[in-house]
Amino acid sequence: MDVYRFVPDDDFKDLTFLNMDDVRRFSTFTGQKITLDWNEEVFGISEDKLNKGKLLDFDSRCYGATFIVKKKFAKLFIDEFSELIEIFPIKIKGISEEYIYINVINVVTAINFDGLDMQESLAMLRGENIRFNIEKIENETIFRDTRINNFYFCTQNFKAFIEKNSINGLRFMKVGTGLKL
Repeated sequence: MDVYRFVPDDDFKDLTFLNMDDVRRFSTFTGQKITLDWNEEVFGISEDKLNKGKLLDFDSRCYGATFIVKKKFAKLFIDEFSELIEIFPIKIKGISEEYIYINVINVVTAINFDGLDMQESLAMLRGENIRFNIEKIENETIFRDTRINNFYFCTQNFKAFIEKNSINGLRFMKVGTGLKL
């Protein structure tokens, strides 16, 4: 079983946080339900030179463990993943279309660090050969790991869901496979 981490599709413009407080706040979202007061307008479009010539009409974007999707797809996500996610409204400065932030609350002990020292663990995480516990993820579609919770991981089922619904703006990077222990 292949496991993916989704990353931004480089054809589309990147997001940026409007202020540093939001960067810190979003970094505390590690799979728990969000109980803070919610501020909708936290993103803007990055104006750096790397964004020049890129497309603005994206359906979804991710930025670390920050995953947003156009609001028109909200029902699809709720119908398919209601037990695994929670959603919040998001606005992007300068864009009139409404988006939702998807907080993945499905946290599993997915990555197998058994027998690895700190250096080996870091090397594994930087590469594309992360060892996942197949018993923990064989029925999963989208999840966070209990120790490495600042990324969203997914299986082929989630990738197929995105492709079937023609949601652009993401790219799926294979980061590992599920292994029997």
